[in-house]
Amino acid sequence: MSYLVFARKWRPQTFSEVAAQEHITVTLQNAIASGRAGHAYLFSGPRGVGKTTTARILAKGLNCEKGPTPDPCLVCPSCLQITAGTHLDVLEIDGASNRGIDEIRDLREKARYAAAGGGYKVYIIDEVHMLTKEAFNALLKTLEEPPEKVVFIFATTEPRKVPATILSRCQRFDFRRIPFRVMADYISTEAAGEGITVSRDALGLVCRASGGSMRDALSLMDQLVSFAGRDITSETVSKLLGLVESDLLAGIARAILTANPSTALDLLEEASLRGYSIEEFNEAFSLFVRNMMLAATGAEKGIVDLSEGEMDLVRSCVAGVPDIAVLNVLRIMAAASAQIREGADPRITIEGALLTASRLSSVFDLSHLPQVKVSPPAAAVPREEAASIEITTAVAPPAATPLPEGSQTEIPRAAQGPDDSKRVRENEDIKEIAGLFDLIPEPGGEGVRGEP
Repeated sequence: MSYLVFARKWRPQTFSEVAAQEHITVTLQNAIASGRAGHAYLFSGPRGVGKTTTARILAKGLNCEKGPTPDPCLVCPSCLQITAGTHLDVLEIDGASNRGIDEIRDLREKARYAAAGGGYKVYIIDEVHMLTKEAFNALLKTLEEPPEKVVFIFATTEPRKVPATILSRCQRFDFRRIPFRVMADYISTEAAGEGITVSRDALGLVCRASGGSMRDALSLMDQLVSFAGRDITSETVSKLLGLVESDLLAGIARAILTANPSTALDLLEEASLRGYSIEEFNEAFSLFVRNMMLAATGAEKGIVDLSEGEMDLVRSCVAGVPDIAVLNVLRIMAAASAQIREGADPRITIEGALLTASRLSSVFDLSHLPQVKVSPPAAAVPREEAASIEITTAVAPPAATPLPEGSQTEIPRAAQGPDDSKRVRENEDIKEIAGLFDLIPEPGGEGVRGEP
């Protein structure tokens, strides 16, 4: 018998084995148990998270000899044939290579006939968003009024490319990326059954490289077993995948935060001698600093792709370090990434970024600033004291000009001398200013000035 890769050998066969998709598997189990299975489903989500696997398990549950059942037996001829991909009534179609209207018309005609085994006819169309507009239109009537015991299951990584008319006729289920710890536990359990030993740090690197895709992680495990045998360590994974070791990243981070640029640049040269490109190093170091920032702020829930050993390493790097210092380093590395993408020399750019980041601690050290003695501000005058200040004028009122006896005529203003006119204007200005204080309470009195 030919070799069966882990991605196929370790594929879940029941709903309970599907990892991290309970919101979907429980719903489908309840629908089958209550006889409420739909005629059209849309499974959307990232690659390698269980869309096609769940579709096959649903087909088993509908066609099992003990069914329809939410727990297929996996031993009856129908379950075995679906597992092997040879069941006559369960057809898997690649939407990318069968995307035309002729293929969909042929499918629609065959769907009119009853299932050969008397169960359900199940059509699983993968990458359904690749179908043409005409092909989608050909499906509309069949989806709206499907033949009895016919189920369509569409799988796609890009649901927004599926027409709204198709979406409205399907029950949609959104698959999620598989969390790091769930994936690590699943791989560890399956590997143990094969006699393969995988360290926890190695599992962390495999899961991080997979990007949340179980299929990608299992494919990496196949490579690792071929490369290192049945004892897999983090060093093995780093060599095979070209990943920058965490201890090297931590050493550079510590050198930067302790204002030791020479050590940081020496470790950069060490990374280059180990075969890592500047782009690979910059990406790995930026991610490491990002995890440091989350640890420094106490937001460790956002760190989901590190093993316990790597998490302890990150915590040791930020012990006693303010989060703003880590944030500044992250900003500098992000700017370096942008410059590299724009065509700047990678080596010079990354060296300048590490040197700049190393100098931040001394640039922002307040102990180097000159001490400036600042006198305390003068005390404000209390409102009560301000109310007791009386306005006095330094300008004496104009002397009265004696009039002839018996005369009541005043001297016209125009006839007054220049000094007299100046005094009148000054007196009027003083009265206007004094009016601004009319609302200040009289000392010892009630009410305000100007009020009766």
